[in-house]
Amino acid sequence: MLPIEDKRENPSTVYDAPHLKGVKVRSLSSLIVADIAIVGGGFVGISAALKAAESGRSVVLLEGHKIGWGSAARNAGQVSAHSSKLEPDAVVRTYGEVYGPRMNAAGASAPELVLGLADRYGFDVSPVRGGIVTGAHWRGTADKLRNRAAFWQDAGADVVWLDRAALADVVGSNFYYGGVLDRRAIAINPLAFIYGLAAAAVRAGVQIFQESPVVGFEQQGNEWLVRTAGGAVRARKVIMGTNAYTGDLWPGLKETFVPVRGYQIWTKPLPEATRGTVMRGISAMLDTRRLLTGMRLHPDGRLQFSGGIGFGAERTPDFKASFERVRQILPQLTELEVEGWWSGWVTRGIADGWRLHELAPGLTTAIGCNGRGVAMGVVMGQALADYACGIPASDLVLPFSKPQRVSGMQVHRPVGALVQRYFGWKDRRELQQEQSFRRRDLRSAG
Repeated sequence: MLPIEDKRENPSTVYDAPHLKGVKVRSLSSLIVADIAIVGGGFVGISAALKAAESGRSVVLLEGHKIGWGSAARNAGQVSAHSSKLEPDAVVRTYGEVYGPRMNAAGASAPELVLGLADRYGFDVSPVRGGIVTGAHWRGTADKLRNRAAFWQDAGADVVWLDRAALADVVGSNFYYGGVLDRRAIAINPLAFIYGLAAAAVRAGVQIFQESPVVGFEQQGNEWLVRTAGGAVRARKVIMGTNAYTGDLWPGLKETFVPVRGYQIWTKPLPEATRGTVMRGISAMLDTRRLLTGMRLHPDGRLQFSGGIGFGAERTPDFKASFERVRQILPQLTELEVEGWWSGWVTRGIADGWRLHELAPGLTTAIGCNGRGVAMGVVMGQALADYACGIPASDLVLPFSKPQRVSGMQVHRPVGALVQRYFGWKDRRELQQEQSFRRRDLRSAG
């Protein structure tokens, strides 16, 4: 199935947010003329609409479901100070000496960008400060994290390497060999963030139509006709902000990334006796294992953590396996009671990072959040808006590139399942090696 074929109802998540004030739930039912048409009401689309409207353009945004239906409200709510999952030196190697530093700078300022937008437009994203920890699950990944800390320290950032004992004081166990604490990073309520941006866009003059899935594009001279089932938008510029939920809207675009379904689980509030023993003073945590491990403790004591990945239709996650993974890190959490779960799609791409494409004259898109969609989606949306408003492509955070089809897309589901099992085996093997190293160290110390 395609990500866009998920059930139409907005997901039930751990995030609560005020009503989406000022944004009417209405479908497009006529022909509208605008300077810019935007497809998709996620972080890319909404931020592009807001930036373009504030630049004096007339803007119409078409969302196929309701605001908050896609990954904007289904993510973990972590706002990293990194532009992608690549290490900062690898970002420069991937994007070059001009755009690599721009991407690193954009990532470094991502938490400030989110908080600045919330402050500017007057909405609350319930930020949890303190930083995000990345733990080394075995000493073989420690050097990578040490190098990351050194890179950012040289740049003057508040990023530190923590040895096993120091990390245990923060996390609540000595499971990790050591790790990095990036104090710039935060965790937020992403649903409140996308609602706040959408409301700001409407106040800036953007016309938002929900329940208006786009069925096709038609180029007519120097203009585009963006058609829905009930109406159309005629515009000189079109921005697609559909990312993992692109579907068949543009020929071949869905074959330029691998969609991966990620699950999130949250619990009822932890007992007071154990709540204060875990994740002390930090926003969230993750580690270096190949299979995603991420956790955050909400202020009310509810624990949110990753519940695995998938490649097809939504299914109930394996609670037992997920609980065992949590307790492996935090054995004191003997009482975990599920309150709910949800799933959403992320894109995995060739460069493990963002790409900007000009699919045709006047039609652009941003693809490839790779788990960095909250703030970096805003960065990419603003970049596309700038380009649509006449800013030269050379001034953008990334260059436009030609879409490249991921090889083997027809078999990505079965291959992905095999890769998932292999990654799990590699993770377990490295954890066993780390246990052997620890026993050896204890014998040597004794």
